[in-house]
Amino acid sequence: MRETTVNHFRQHLKAEVDQCVEEHGVLKVNRRNGEGFVVLAESDWKAIDETLYLSRIPQMVESITQAANEPLDQGTPLSELDW
Repeated sequence: MRETTVNHFRQHLKAEVDQCVEEHGVLKVNRRNGEGFVVLAESDWKAIDETLYLSRIPQMVESITQAANEPLDQGTPLSELDW
């Protein structure tokens, strides 16, 4: 995570925001007095928000972990899925 001061952020707002959006990075802005804040692209926030939502569903994390560890030859072929 990159960090900068609020003064630098204010002076270079467009460039800093563009970099966060284009590189999907996070920028932490430190304030002299008070809590700092972070800047990230909306698409990155949506991905984080979705992950947080899914992690609240009972056993979802365990199910995803189990599926990720399952060998591909033991999975269900796509042709057998009822979409």
